[in-house]
Amino acid sequence: MDTELKEYYKKRAAEFDEVYTRPERQKDIQLLTEFLKHSLAGKNVLEIACGTGFWTQKYSADAASVLATDYNNEVLRVARSKDYLNPNIRFVTDDAYSLNKVTTKANACYAGFWLSHVEKSKRNSFLRTLHEHLEPGSTVIFADNLYVDGNSTPVSRRDSEGNTYQIRTLKDGTRHEILKNFITEEDFHALLSDSTENLHYKKSEYFWYGWYRI
Repeated sequence: MDTELKEYYKKRAAEFDEVYTRPERQKDIQLLTEFLKHSLAGKNVLEIACGTGFWTQKYSADAASVLATDYNNEVLRVARSKDYLNPNIRFVTDDAYSLNKVTTKANACYAGFWLSHVEKSKRNSFLRTLHEHLEPGSTVIFADNLYVDGNSTPVSRRDSEGNTYQIRTLKDGTRHEILKNFITEEDFHALLSDSTENLHYKKSEYFWYGWYRI
């Protein structure tokens, strides 16, 4: 993972969930929560980049089990401190690009607000690794931000590969340049249509979510 991205989320751990308190996003949060609960009910879920467990807590009561992974111990400490109705939840420190600590295959995956942080040149290798850790026929769900003028942090630059970046400021005053690609329906289909089944992409006001079977 990018060093700057790691440091940013390490420092942001204590204030991570505040973004989900924004009033204008509550409808989208509810819509995505209901979709996850329905889609992941009864599944053995591998969660990628679970962060502080905000979404884990939303859907996990209906899942059969959850293995939630993240690279940062700081955000995982927050995740582990929360209450979960489901006793079959484990949090593991692991790199999304290798998943070395994922030793059994799940039959569903959720990766929330993570794909936008993957460089375009690394998307295919990330997906290959992910799919290798899932059973055939598994459901995979991605969710992420839409770019909304006047609400989203402006894009600060674009690199030669087409990746876009934002400058984000934390409460301690530190500024971080963060990779953040806003993935369109066309991007999602181009990335996955040749290797998956039942591919879908849905937009709400501030979020998008896409799902498919491998």
